[in-house]
Formats: sequence, structure tokens, C-alpha cells
Amino acid sequence: MPRDYKVEVEILLRRINMVLGGYLRGQIFMIFLVSSIIFIALSILEVKFALIIAIFAGIAEIVPIIGPIIAPVPAVISVITGGGSPNFGLSVLQTSIIVIAIYFIVRQIQDYFIVPHVMGRITKLHPLIILFAVLAGGHIAGILGLLLAVPVAAVLKIILEFFIDTINDREAHVDKKMPGR
Repeated sequence: MPRDYKVEVEILLRRINMVLGGYLRGQIFMIFLVSSIIFIALSILEVKFALIIAIFAGIAEIVPIIGPIIAPVPAVISVITGGGSPNFGLSVLQTSIIVIAIYFIVRQIQDYFIVPHVMGRITKLHPLIILFAVLAGGHIAGILGLLLAVPVAAVLKIILEFFIDTINDREAHVDKKMPGR
């Protein structure tokens, strides 16, 4: 790397590292939060393997669009094989509907309250850009694209801001050298 650009590149890499580190911490927070809520709800309903199912649900939430759809499947299977909720005397169908409703409510709270605050502050991306990035990432690279869409969009934003700032700084520097301009 040329010495003239070493400081600028270090600043750019630090910004990227901060955003990616924050994104990773945000994802870990989301996994922990979703897993905890689902574990508590499934434990109250006495669903077998509540802890394992809750951890799976938290991890599944990382994958946009697909994760929330497949997350409740193990819980419903456990309810069906376990025979409902003995704690409340509910049938298999009633317990399954309650479990699906719990997942739906948790997902809505997560989508409309938690994710915009956590991921929006970390990546400093507008929600529409995040939505477009996820859709484009899924279309271009499938599940891997869904997983990497937001961090890639955040890095691209940082790089574009860096180049725009660099161009503006150089133009300001040229204007100072040429007063008649």
C-alpha cells in the first residue's frame, strides 16, 4: 500500500471493523433475546426440549425471511409428539396454535421495535436500504446472500462515504491552491 494512503486506509478499515463488530454483537443480542423469550414461553407451556428448541429459534432468526418461517416447526413437532400442554390441559391443536402465535408475536415485536433500533443504530442504514439489501442478497446469492446482505450494505456505505469525503477534501484542497477558481 502506498504510504500516502496508509492513514486513510487505516481509518477506513477501523470504520468497517466497528460496523461489522457492532453488527455481530447485535446478532448475538438478538439470538439471546429471542432464545430467552421463546424458552420462557415454551417452558410455561411445558413443551419438551424447550431449551434446545429456543436456541434453534434464536439462531434461525439470523436468516432473514426463511428463519422465522422454519423456527416454530421444531416446537410444533414437539407439541404434536408430546400430546399438548399438560400444564393447562390444552389439546395438541390448541397448544400448537398458541406456540405459533407466540413465535408470531415475538417476531412482530422483534421486527418493529427491536431490530430497527439495534441494527439501525449499528449499521446506520435506513430500513428501506436494509430491506432492499436483503432482497437483493437473497436473489443474488440465496441463503448466504440473505445472511451477508446487511453487513455488505453497511461496508459499501462506509466505502462510498469514505470516497466521497476523500473527493470533497481533495477538491477543497485544490480550491485553496487555486484562488481564482
